[in-house]
Amino acid sequence: MISRIFIYFSSFLLTIGCAPSIKKSEADLTIEYLSMTHFDSNGYKLYSISSPKSIFIKNKQIYKLGKTEIVLYKENKLDYFINSNKSSLFINNKDIELEGNVILYDTKENANTVSADNAFWNINKSEFNLVGNVNLKNNSINLLSSKALLNKKENIIKFFKPVKYKYFSNSSTFNYKLKSDNAYYDLDKKSLLFESENKRVKSKINF
Repeated sequence: MISRIFIYFSSFLLTIGCAPSIKKSEADLTIEYLSMTHFDSNGYKLYSISSPKSIFIKNKQIYKLGKTEIVLYKENKLDYFINSNKSSLFINNKDIELEGNVILYDTKENANTVSADNAFWNINKSEFNLVGNVNLKNNSINLLSSKALLNKKENIIKFFKPVKYKYFSNSSTFNYKLKSDNAYYDLDKKSLLFESENKRVKSKINF
């Protein structure tokens, strides 16, 4: 029989399966495979977090995860995937810090891919702070900035200045380039709004 260990904390459900290898020490707990799934009050999946190896630091109540995969759900269906080289899960305030090669992509047609050096996810507020070489790509556009904020409830990303934007035409007869202070991209409506604080938005069109 496959042994399973269930550990409950706050509103998280932590499931460790497939005969895990666990090493105990006075301060830390090493888990060879970690998988967490969080449900809402109606039993629908909200998100899951998995990593091939993690260390639970007891005195700080932090999980230090290796390569990390996060899956976000909407109405019990896959919505977003998020990968990173490593992460830190803070149990007390339900925050996750993602480090190294952070990639977020959705499952929709003409899927959006957002990459960054690092990210910080406030679970309660459903906000992702993306920092360092933030890049949004899909079949039509490419947005670049050093910092961005994704509001998951509204599904809108705010890109902070300076923002570089490039539009790719299907006809390939021209492309459109633009620079502005801030930009807002609606992931559902596929709409883009530019905002400039002190000067006009600069744009360049190539035919």
